[in-house]
Amino acid sequence: MAILNKLSELASLGPTRAVRAVGRKLVYRSARMGRYGFRAGDAIPPVRELPYAIEIWGPERFDEILVNNDNLTAFDLERFRNQTSSVIVVLDEGQVVASSWMTRGGVWVTDLQRAIEVPAGEHFSCRSWVSPTHRGQSLFSHMVFHYARSVPADDEVWGLVYYWNTASVRSLANIGWVLSGDYRCRWVFDRPYFRVERFPARPAFEGSGVFVP
Repeated sequence: MAILNKLSELASLGPTRAVRAVGRKLVYRSARMGRYGFRAGDAIPPVRELPYAIEIWGPERFDEILVNNDNLTAFDLERFRNQTSSVIVVLDEGQVVASSWMTRGGVWVTDLQRAIEVPAGEHFSCRSWVSPTHRGQSLFSHMVFHYARSVPADDEVWGLVYYWNTASVRSLANIGWVLSGDYRCRWVFDRPYFRVERFPARPAFEGSGVFVP
């Protein structure tokens, strides 16, 4: 049934667009992300006060994250348990209304379809979530600042973000994150070609546009 649905979808595109769609999926596709982060000791305190509690949970409490968050599965939690991971949570009257993961070790990056190695002294930020009823309150910046104060000042906190996601890049720039690397993968006939480039920290934005190395 899934194959029939795909064929029907391709047929609805017309010959030219269908060929292009097949080419993008089967012949060539790519993903490119920037490495954005900061030194923990340089964390910028959020301007807005937070009326909620923030806690950092270890593996013994990971299952509680699934109660309100449909963005994660038990399989995701098992991956986090196999790494050195913790989760920052925002609690409103005891309910988790936001969460953000910090992990290191062999970290699987779905967008790049591969694992990357995050060594000790670095903290990979990923899978952030905010309840729809609590968005627009800068909860991510509060979570990251809270976490940064809990680790050594010289540790690096970083994550991968698509360059085209200007809203996220601008939000990170506003809390002091800078661009220090380029991660990309291209697939030719489903064979991956992976490349990482590191460079001295640069502003996330130059002028009014997103900065792409």
